[in-house]
Amino acid sequence: MPTMPSTRSLCGVEVVAHLARAPQGQPLTLKSISGLLGRTISYTEDLVKALKTGGLLERQQGTGRGYRLCRPAASLCAWEVVQCFETSDEGRSGLAKSAESRSVAALDAEASRKMREVLQAYYFGDQVEVQASAN
Repeated sequence: MPTMPSTRSLCGVEVVAHLARAPQGQPLTLKSISGLLGRTISYTEDLVKALKTGGLLERQQGTGRGYRLCRPAASLCAWEVVQCFETSDEGRSGLAKSAESRSVAALDAEASRKMREVLQAYYFGDQVEVQASAN
């Protein structure tokens, strides 16, 4: 994974955050998610597809149709969302030849490890509770 999550990954995190805040787990339509993000429906559809493929979202058909989380927000962390969008860069550091390149690769690996720790500690259920107590 790159040191910082991509814009697409962060938009995916925002999609999950909006779904986590939906009252009683109500599904949200693609149009409403798109409006909340301020993005096109096409872009939002790509985000939702990746999250659905990653096993984080499901589509509800019929009355009250839309998308919702596959499991409670309290059990979902931001790392899981980012993993739906990012590819691994594990083989990159093996290409470093010079001492400087190896140092930079080690720095990048450490920064990636720290970012992963931060994302793994960010649970959506915690954020919903914090926002609810602030209101």
